[in-house]
Amino acid sequence: MKKTTLLLSLLFTSLCGFAQTTYYSEDFESGDLSGWTATDSDGDGFNWDVLNASGINAIFGNGSLVSFSYDDTSAAPLTPDNLVTSPAIDLSAVTDPNLYLFYDQIVNSSYPAEHYAVYVTTSNDPAVIAAATPVFETTVANGTLANKFLNVTSYIGQTVYISFRHFNCTDAYYLILDNVVIKSLANNDASLVSAKLNRYSLQSTDNTLTLTVKNTGVNAITNLTVNWNDGTTDHISTINKNIAVGATSTSVIHPTKVNYSSIVEKNLNLTITAVNGNTDPVMANNSTIKKFNTVSQASPKGVLFEEGTGTWCGWCPRGMVAMAFMDTTYPNEFIGVAVHNQDPMMLDEYDTGAGFSSFPGMNVDRVVKGADVSQTTMTSNLNTRKVLTTPVSLDATGEVNGADVTINASATFRTLFANANYRLGVIISEDNIVGTDTGYDQHNYYSGGASGVMGGYELLANPVPAADMVFNHVARDLVGGYDGQVDSVPTSITDGQVVTYSFNYTVPDTSVIDNMHGVLVLIDQDNGEVVNAKSFQLSTLAVNHNQVGPSVTLYPNPATEYFTINNLKGGIYNVTIYDMSGKAVQTLKQKEVNDNQSLTISTKGMATGEYIVNFATGNTSYSKHLLVK
Repeated sequence: MKKTTLLLSLLFTSLCGFAQTTYYSEDFESGDLSGWTATDSDGDGFNWDVLNASGINAIFGNGSLVSFSYDDTSAAPLTPDNLVTSPAIDLSAVTDPNLYLFYDQIVNSSYPAEHYAVYVTTSNDPAVIAAATPVFETTVANGTLANKFLNVTSYIGQTVYISFRHFNCTDAYYLILDNVVIKSLANNDASLVSAKLNRYSLQSTDNTLTLTVKNTGVNAITNLTVNWNDGTTDHISTINKNIAVGATSTSVIHPTKVNYSSIVEKNLNLTITAVNGNTDPVMANNSTIKKFNTVSQASPKGVLFEEGTGTWCGWCPRGMVAMAFMDTTYPNEFIGVAVHNQDPMMLDEYDTGAGFSSFPGMNVDRVVKGADVSQTTMTSNLNTRKVLTTPVSLDATGEVNGADVTINASATFRTLFANANYRLGVIISEDNIVGTDTGYDQHNYYSGGASGVMGGYELLANPVPAADMVFNHVARDLVGGYDGQVDSVPTSITDGQVVTYSFNYTVPDTSVIDNMHGVLVLIDQDNGEVVNAKSFQLSTLAVNHNQVGPSVTLYPNPATEYFTINNLKGGIYNVTIYDMSGKAVQTLKQKEVNDNQSLTISTKGMATGEYIVNFATGNTSYSKHLLVK
């Protein structure tokens, strides 16, 4: 099983170029060979097949050609000689001067050394094909997705067969090919793959517009003419940029910055109008639209990390260690939620919505998806996302009455929207989760230290018994659903407008409210992005609740060296003091109090500022504000 999970973790993208005329195309979406013929030349019983890759990435589709040089079932190497040949392709009527064969190729990044050849022949006899001279032959050096193209102009006027032969390799993993196209190319043609622009910006701030452009023509690109228009004004510029035939550049920068001195909402239309001074003949792939808003003031940005994990996953201790490191190192910006899969802590709706294809994996603000999990990648993503301008600040207040929690969400917008498409939602998570049955045993491939140091897991057994495990950040509920609450945000929004929505949640009998957090999120429904997030301790929402009655007071308040909780009812209390970011700064557990007895607590070591004092007994929790001088 050393390689099965690697296949499931692949992220596929397909960037086939566009042509003036397409003469043959096959993407294997039918899920079968679609008229292609597979030949097991070495007779080992393993051959080309079509696998459904839609669970890996929807862009890749339902099928792709796959041949293996390693067998997961027997955990044994293969030495393939597998041939797959297309149906007859009639090129007799082609009149275009430049004809190319395109296809997508990918191998495993850890085991890339697959060897294969491409043949174009007038016969579909396997022996004739194998004896022919390939039009292309290679041993793949890395697992990066390659968009291959081969000049087949010399075959115009003939009926041909395209063949791929996987051979002369062993004990790598797999070769995947897809999106086979024969098409003509224009001399000068470019495709606008994507564009990058800050979605939100402060007023009077320069924002760089960067295009990703693929050369889909026959000639090398030396310059591009690009226009961006905001509905009123054209910004046309000829940009000198060298892009080789078939290559893609991610750094085509428009010299005119996007900058507005007032609060605006814009749809910027971006278009490549000319290539090498010539009008681009295929304009259908030359345009895109980018949304852009200016904001009136900066708001604090919380970055949401949703980590895919499971007790069955032997590499997942890496995620637990990374999450703990981020909690300690970046307490004000990092917001972590552990989304469990196929274990007793699994929340079905969350597991389905997050859509992890490999574990551990992580989604960051639901923009970065399926990323690897480590302290390094988490830190890098946090540093990238936390500096982004956000159009909204979030806050939450509420009440706690026994197990019933009311969360009053507040979103203060700092821009305007004529047709907003946002929703508020609340993610509930819990720390200090322990279990007793074997479903809570954490598989641990770091045991014994062969895979390196991993926060102490290298010293533990595989699996780690449930009795020795404590799980944090565990997702417990999605209040409003994975995509947020319908109709929680109006469609028309003005600068400074405060949007509020009340959510209700009942703490289960099996949970402890003092260990629970809520994460308020604003979700852009156009792309699923978490625009901003705010974490809070559930128990701190009881600030304005009067269940304890006016007799319970904190004195002195403001406090200097100590304060006293007066007039508590008899019981055993856990007292936790939180700063305004929700971080616990002091905890007193199992304090037994008689009716009307006072409880005195030192403020030594607490910085000057505002705090929330939470005192909980049984399944009831209350809070009061405290000011420390």
